[in-house]
Amino acid sequence: MGRLYRPVKRTSATPVYTIGAASRLTGIPIWTLRWIERHGLLRPTRTRGRQRLYTDVDLSRLRDVRGLMEQKVNLAGIRVILRLRA
Repeated sequence: MGRLYRPVKRTSATPVYTIGAASRLTGIPIWTLRWIERHGLLRPTRTRGRQRLYTDVDLSRLRDVRGLMEQKVNLAGIRVILRLRA
């Protein structure tokens, strides 16, 4: 017998979405997701192969960032607003 299959209980904090899936689900281009990470607005989980994985919580935060960017809030303002919401 091999290993027993144990299903993992998925929560909103379980990293499951690749950068492409996160892009499609949030409507944010991949290059913008990388820009958001580079500027410290979000830190997705990384696999050992360095692949980004996003959680449901991350997607919600990304939607907030997108909304603020659409309202023409600058980077410093987005940081302050996200910090106050957390």
